[in-house]
Amino acid sequence: RAGVFYVTRSDGIMDVWDISHNQNEVAYSHKVSDAAISSISIEGNIQQGGGKLVAVGDVNGTVSMLEVCDSLANPQQNEKSAVNAMLEREAKREKNLEVREREVKRAKAQEEERKRKEENEVESEANNEETEAMRQLEKAFFDLTRES
Repeated sequence: RAGVFYVTRSDGIMDVWDISHNQNEVAYSHKVSDAAISSISIEGNIQQGGGKLVAVGDVNGTVSMLEVCDSLANPQQNEKSAVNAMLEREAKREKNLEVREREVKRAKAQEEERKRKEENEVESEANNEETEAMRQLEKAFFDLTRES
């Protein structure tokens, strides 16, 4: 089925996800082995009456045959197009989120640059004021030394 995904785990458990039914929860979970699962194969295809038998192999070389229920093996009407549309929607959503993230980063960088320039201007003004004060003091000093 287009909406069924088999996920094998290193703890020896096989999870079966039926995303056309529920995207947030595992449809079926089965402890196949005590060792990590290293391979999986699904028998035949639906047109040939296959899809119910699943062979699962672990890292120790043990192969287990499992039979899944009809609801996980037989496709629903228009399932392939519905799953395809859902995956395309999610891909667009992901792209939109990436664009938004880049925009936020760019805005943050621009704000930091603006703050840095503002701080440099304030610092420059303070330096200019100090320089002007020093000039006035030097002028006053030289004026006093000339009078003496």
